[in-house]
Amino acid sequence: METLVLNLSLRAKFLVLSAVVQALVVALLIWNSLRLMDDAVGKNAERVAHEYAVTLNLSLSPYAINGKLGQLSGYLAEMLADPEDSFLRYIVILDAQGRPIIEIGGSVAALPPALRAGTPGAGGRGARTVTEGQTLHARAPLLLQDNQVGTLNFGLSTTDLKRASDEVMLQGGAISLAGFVLGLGLFYLFTHGIGRRLAALTGQSRQMAHGQPWAEQGGDEIDMFSRSLASMSAALRERVAQLEQSERRLVESESRFKILFDMAPLPLSVSDHEGRVIAANQALARTFDYPVDSLIGMRSDQVTFWASAVERDRIWNIYQSDGAVHGAIAGVCLPDGSVGSVAIWSSSLVLDGRPAIIWALLDLSEELNAKRELKDLNISLESRVRERSAALELANRDLSVALENLQRTQDELLAAEKMASLGSLVAGIAHELNTPIGNSLLASTTLGDRVNEFEALVEGGALRRSELRAHMEEVRLASNLISGSLHKAADLISSFKQVAVDQTNDQRRSFDLLTVVQDTLATYTPRLRQAGCAAHLAIPPGLTLDSYPGSLYQILNNLINNTLAHAFERGIAGNITISAAELGQGQVELVFADDGAGMPDEVLRRVFDPFFTTKMGQGGTGLGMHIVYNIVTGMLGGRIAIESAPGRGTTVRMALPRCSPQRS
Repeated sequence: METLVLNLSLRAKFLVLSAVVQALVVALLIWNSLRLMDDAVGKNAERVAHEYAVTLNLSLSPYAINGKLGQLSGYLAEMLADPEDSFLRYIVILDAQGRPIIEIGGSVAALPPALRAGTPGAGGRGARTVTEGQTLHARAPLLLQDNQVGTLNFGLSTTDLKRASDEVMLQGGAISLAGFVLGLGLFYLFTHGIGRRLAALTGQSRQMAHGQPWAEQGGDEIDMFSRSLASMSAALRERVAQLEQSERRLVESESRFKILFDMAPLPLSVSDHEGRVIAANQALARTFDYPVDSLIGMRSDQVTFWASAVERDRIWNIYQSDGAVHGAIAGVCLPDGSVGSVAIWSSSLVLDGRPAIIWALLDLSEELNAKRELKDLNISLESRVRERSAALELANRDLSVALENLQRTQDELLAAEKMASLGSLVAGIAHELNTPIGNSLLASTTLGDRVNEFEALVEGGALRRSELRAHMEEVRLASNLISGSLHKAADLISSFKQVAVDQTNDQRRSFDLLTVVQDTLATYTPRLRQAGCAAHLAIPPGLTLDSYPGSLYQILNNLINNTLAHAFERGIAGNITISAAELGQGQVELVFADDGAGMPDEVLRRVFDPFFTTKMGQGGTGLGMHIVYNIVTGMLGGRIAIESAPGRGTTVRMALPRCSPQRS
């Protein structure tokens, strides 16, 4: 059979294949139609049985409940007598124990086993159906007398459904057979045309093989396929030409490679896996003074090339273990008899179908000699660096001593500045105390003279009431004047004492900022009055700081002295304003401002530099603002900034923490 199929023509094979495929498709369609028809018939018959069950149940229930089912026997028998009037073939009603109540057209024994009384599931709710032959048997529950549940069994004829199904199947089979025959005919005609086109294609292929041009025929798929064959043939011819050209290029490339290999400046050699030299270039011969011809066929251990046999074995072991050598250093013998060093690289390749190894050598002798010289130079440089480091360390010690002397001098200048400030303070306080003490002395001497006069009047017996009253009034005025002057002197002495103690022994304590500023201004009242300057305070009461009041006195003293010396140096009256406000996050801003001469930018940039002053030789030391900067930023842990311009006054802003950092 297989031989017969193989000997058939392509057209016959297509026809047989088409017949088989169509037969399978027709069989599948017929089987699916039967399955769908049976399913539809079964569902339709079951639906009709349920409808009959409901109708019979509604018709028989009044008689069954009253126990009068026997009266319906004649009516039911007439209904079943003519098969053309109804699909019903029998009706059997059983009581709860399965005993027959009515048997018309059938009997209990003739019922299907699945619907008989006592069968599991036979007495459940709803109608149950079973199809046997051309009869659909159905069973449904029926309510009897005394609320007993019996069963209603009946049979329906399925002859008409079977007849309709057979007619549908007959028509479907005829249509399928006609389609099968038509398909075979169409496929026969199609294969006949395909055969003619394939024959023409074969003829044109033979013509094309002999170099004749391709004849254009039509535009269907076969013709497109034939044109594709023509294109493929042309592409193959072009590819063959390219391969021939590539072969010529490969020969040329091999020739160029040989030239490049021989002319490469790097020593190169090719060996087999046993170490025998296959090829070597001119650079290898020049570098190691070996003729190329003498190297061919020799093993590397047979040439006086390696410094020792150990070197050759080491390099060879590296290649065998790693599969390649990547820059390994080895000792070799140079033409002048000395021992040098080379870096070796290797790579595997296939040469004439056999595995081979290409070796590249790089002479490192001069480079290593240069490295040794560089190492010696580094050692020498390190020695020089150590000598210079020792000299630098000695110079650093000298600088440290100089710095200590400078710091000591700065401390001495600071102490002198404090003592000078304290001396100015004492002079101001002495001048300020002269007025209340003089007033008290004048009032006391005048009061003594009035007392002597009053005693003379008393002894002379000429004392009158008006004179007594006048004397008492003078005594009261004198005592008030003496008391007020002495209290003012006591307040000045108390302020001076507090300022003097804080400046000479700066201890940390909690203080009211307004009180400290007022005490400082009190000591400068004579100088400010003499200079015609008015001091204004804008500090809220109750603003306490945990800090160093002596350092704050020193800051205010230097700022006031600077203002009197520079801002109002020409005797022009002005104003000094000291204000303070809370900045939040434990910070207080203290602002010292004047409306004096101001400073240009070149002076403002250097105002905090030590020993910088515009009054050099006129009593200025240049340390006042430097001391202020150090106290604010160091001792009090704050920040300071100055804003000034010529003719617009100067404003010093200080941000101070309410709790200064602890210092030793």
